Amino acid sequence: MKTLEEISRLSAEDLERISVDESIPVPEELSGRVQAAVGRRETASLQPARSSARKYGASVFAVAAAISLFALGAVFLNRERTPKDTFDDPYLAYAEVEKAFAKITGTVSYGASKISESETTLDKLNYWK
Repeated sequence: MKTLEEISRLSAEDLERISVDESIPVPEELSGRVQAAVGRRETASLQPARSSARKYGASVFAVAAAISLFALGAVFLNRERTPKDTFDDPYLAYAEVEKAFAKITGTVSYGASKISESETTLDKLNYWK
């Protein structure tokens, strides 16, 4: 019996020649097994509405993703390469950076406090479990 690697290396002509060779014994139950497998596949394809809807949805998603990538590429390729606002005074620039970091710190602290509150609430809810 040939391995999968040997079969994959055969040409189409060789496969056709082997398929019509009647000297190769074919198991008697092969026909029934093939028909059973085909029957299972046919019953699985009796519900094409769901699978075709999934295929349609996937293709719509792919087209939308391609369009959005194209639009993002067009926006980023056509943008101006130099910054619009710069600071001549380094102290003023440093003050703006400090202000931005303070805003980020405040936002992160607020989020952390909300997480802490939700953990205490969850601990109270899970106390009896």
